[in-house]
Amino acid sequence: MTFHALADAIYPAEQHTRKPATYLDIYERLFDPLRDAPLSLLELGVHSGHSLHLWHRYFPKARITGLDMRPCPGDIPADRVAYVRGRQEDPAAIAKAADHGPFDIIIDDASHIGRLTKATFGLLFRDHLKPGGLYVLEDIAASTTLPDWPDYRPMTAPPDDGDRFPSYDTGMIGVTKQLIDQVATGRGDIASVEVHPSIAVIRKR
Repeated sequence: MTFHALADAIYPAEQHTRKPATYLDIYERLFDPLRDAPLSLLELGVHSGHSLHLWHRYFPKARITGLDMRPCPGDIPADRVAYVRGRQEDPAAIAKAADHGPFDIIIDDASHIGRLTKATFGLLFRDHLKPGGLYVLEDIAASTTLPDWPDYRPMTAPPDDGDRFPSYDTGMIGVTKQLIDQVATGRGDIASVEVHPSIAVIRKR
């Protein structure tokens, strides 16, 4: 069954936490070769818990861990799924989640606030994502589209100045561009950053 068909079966009609169709397309391309692997997946920010059902059904041999600041949804699958309550930037909560790792896939669908996203990445990427693993940032354009967002800033930048090319550097877009700098210069453990509309996929070396 495809990601789209699973999403149709799992999410109620008009459920606002349903992952966008563009995300599902990207996930299907990335994850189809891994579908039957005994992998470990962590999702930060699971809200209603529907995404835990999605991962549980798509990856029949995977161990799934969800982290959210809300109480555990009452109907998450009883087998192969663990839940940690806490905030994404809290080292103690991340440590509890990391006890279920190391992870092949980490998906950040939590606050969508740049400084919190960067803090979590720093806590997880180096020590708790396996070599070759994938770290996904969802909704990276939140700071450009939501005027009441904590790190909102209109998407403007100064004009080019000689050899300098200023660009938007706020929120999760700013964090993503810092990660691209690491790839471009060959520093750190990042092999690649794949950017799509509002979602970025970071692959570890």
